[in-house]
Amino acid sequence: MMLSSQGFDVIPSESGDQGVELLLNSMHTEQQFNAVVLDLTMPGGLSGFDVLEQLLEISPYLPVIACSGYFQEDARELCQSIGFADVLQKPYTLEQLCDTVRRHLTRDRQLA
Repeated sequence: MMLSSQGFDVIPSESGDQGVELLLNSMHTEQQFNAVVLDLTMPGGLSGFDVLEQLLEISPYLPVIACSGYFQEDARELCQSIGFADVLQKPYTLEQLCDTVRRHLTRDRQLA
């Protein structure tokens, strides 16, 4: 809702499994995902780390941004070393969220 209120096109997912399915389905349509904001703690099913692994298998250059309220000091480096593009610590502000997503959308366009 926060990103939608700022003009971003957002496709929400209620679970990691559903998020992976949405990305897989998008590969056969004109709908493209430019970034993913992924909570590391989700009820049931896949963990955020499992989802990251599957998302990057499908789309290796997709920026996946981790968010969680349970980060420790060294978590940012660990998350980035395993493939997350960035980390948002909860609670985050609307400005922090939008700035992080915009930074990765801009970087994605520069690499193209």
